[in-house]
Amino acid sequence: MKPTLAILTTLLLAPLVVNAQQTISPATVRDRLWLFGVPADGPRLFYEGAGYRGGSRMTPAEGAFWLGVPNLMFITQPWNQPPAMSREKAWKTVTTKEQYAISFEPLKRVQWAAVGSGGLGGLAEVPDIVTLAKSYPNFTGIYLDDFVTRPYTKRADGTTVGTPAMTEAQLKSMRDQLGKVGRPMEVWTTIYTQEFDRKHPDFKDCEPPLMDQMKHFDVVVLWTAKSADLRDLEKNMALLESLKPKTCRIALGIYLWGYWDKDPAKADDKTYVMGQPVPLDLMEHQCSLGLKWLKEGRVSDLVILGLAGIDQGIPSAPWMRDWIKQHGDEKLNR
Repeated sequence: MKPTLAILTTLLLAPLVVNAQQTISPATVRDRLWLFGVPADGPRLFYEGAGYRGGSRMTPAEGAFWLGVPNLMFITQPWNQPPAMSREKAWKTVTTKEQYAISFEPLKRVQWAAVGSGGLGGLAEVPDIVTLAKSYPNFTGIYLDDFVTRPYTKRADGTTVGTPAMTEAQLKSMRDQLGKVGRPMEVWTTIYTQEFDRKHPDFKDCEPPLMDQMKHFDVVVLWTAKSADLRDLEKNMALLESLKPKTCRIALGIYLWGYWDKDPAKADDKTYVMGQPVPLDLMEHQCSLGLKWLKEGRVSDLVILGLAGIDQGIPSAPWMRDWIKQHGDEKLNR
């Protein structure tokens, strides 16, 4: 009887031991990678203005699968935003928020934007996100994109000044509503180098001050709007570290497409507006720094932006995929 009981106990405890080992095993680089994704074909005009015509059909979940990335930020846009859940009909359509959430179920972590592209959205989006988070346990938080937004004004000294996409009271209300999910939920936001570097030629201030708002965020994602400015990435990272609250982590945003770049080779093309793939030497530069900082703990995560370019042939997309294949399984000692 005793040997039988011992064997039975061993068998019952074995899964617990395995699970414990899985829990305490070091995270990998891949675990800390996110795709910043919008609804399919969202940024069509940006790509068409640079000569990439025909649009994109790739969905956020497909983009994450193609890259080999387990985490997703779903960023809404005013021109193709899923309707509010209270307005959804009894029948299904391809635009319902829950259908997006279903497609995200295989992913490890998902964040849904309350503030989407251009700083639009806000507190009105939060109840639907909370509702979805209660049903989908891989929802881990809210993303606030383009937090410094219109209206922009000019000061007497020529400084451009924007406004926060959400007020202090709205940020506090958002936190209160997230508390109803029943598990920890984080708030992440975008911050561009020109929003905190007062020496940047494109500096945009915020009123009330952006740094006063950062106490509401768990993570700020550092984005470099113009590819040429990636050469200053180390300096900008150090500056942000000196300004942010100690309780706020930093993630590094990695563009595949330079939305604000100008391609000198197309200077004589009258159909060309702006934008180009991030040059591969600068892809190597930002990813090498991101990997180094991730291993050092200076950044918590790496966020990849460029879903629409994946199936439109931009060279930075397969480069990024190969980089993930090469480094994704490297261990992090934390």
